[in-house]
Amino acid sequence: MRELIAASIFYMFCSAGMSVFNKLAVAAMPLPITLVVVQMTFTLVSVILQRKSVHIGSFRDAVRWGLTVPMLFAAMLVSSMIAMEHNTLGTIVVFRNIAPLFTLAIERMFRIPMQVSFETIAALLSIVVGVVLYHFQALGLTTIGLLAICLNMAFAVLERLMQRHLMAQAPVDISKPGMMMLNNACGLVPCGLLMISYGEPARWAEVAVNMTPGGVLLVFISCVNGLAISYAGLRVQQLVTATSFMVLTNVNKFVVILFGVVALNDEITMLSGIGVVLAMGGGLWYGRARSRLNEFTAVAVPPTDKGKSELKDEREEASPLIGRGSDGRGSDGAVTGASLDDGAAQQRGGHRESRMASA
Repeated sequence: MRELIAASIFYMFCSAGMSVFNKLAVAAMPLPITLVVVQMTFTLVSVILQRKSVHIGSFRDAVRWGLTVPMLFAAMLVSSMIAMEHNTLGTIVVFRNIAPLFTLAIERMFRIPMQVSFETIAALLSIVVGVVLYHFQALGLTTIGLLAICLNMAFAVLERLMQRHLMAQAPVDISKPGMMMLNNACGLVPCGLLMISYGEPARWAEVAVNMTPGGVLLVFISCVNGLAISYAGLRVQQLVTATSFMVLTNVNKFVVILFGVVALNDEITMLSGIGVVLAMGGGLWYGRARSRLNEFTAVAVPPTDKGKSELKDEREEASPLIGRGSDGRGSDGAVTGASLDDGAAQQRGGHRESRMASA
């Protein structure tokens, strides 16, 4: 019991800390793409120092993974950091609950079989109503902020679908640390090009002069926390049920919003508070509905021996665990707001390890 309580508290601190520390870090160092590059480099060095755990079966596997997943991974991280820079914490947390809508749209675009029920539709409607109420009353939302959030959710779904394809449908022979290394090493290329194209290197000297020791510490903590969430998410998933994990994740969302209101002076009113509750509750409801729907399908259609591993993957995809990543992620056969909070906020691929561990 003590181990469970300690693991849950540690996970909640790391999970909530990712949103909080990234928000504070990008405020201290207002160069979002440069910050992503720093965090990715930190994780890459950390993995290289443990290179004995890195396994890549073949050059072909490395190319298949390296030319696909890291590109989407990098786009997800950059869009997440830009969203952090231009939105309040509450706005990001609430809006990410509509991620399942992006999942359904993209699955339909790629003709991936979709499972829906009255319960999942009702849950999505409650999320939308909650987001509208929050938007109506207390939204510090700019055009670029909204665009960044939407792109972040779209990239997260695409990244998770591609990741799932290369892990379950056409699997590569790469260890999880190897995937982390490729995600960050290959992802540095597009991030570096974006950083240069946006002219951030020209501002390095100016920002460095204005950086305080506290700002440097926040950037460092955001890097360390990105690695810590990997262990924390994996450990707590081994000790609690999927439902308990969803509850922990949703409690974290309220903690993040409360921090924004108390520490960062984010605006919230009675009506916007009701919107938060509807959106958060709808996200939890949707995750449970997806899980029940998948379990019902599994019972209705008993798996053959050949399909047991695929069914196991589908069951896991229905649960909005970090794996999702954050995940998250993940994109879970359905990316949920919970997976995105960790999936997009958990930085530099550390969360990928815990997400992949459940895949």
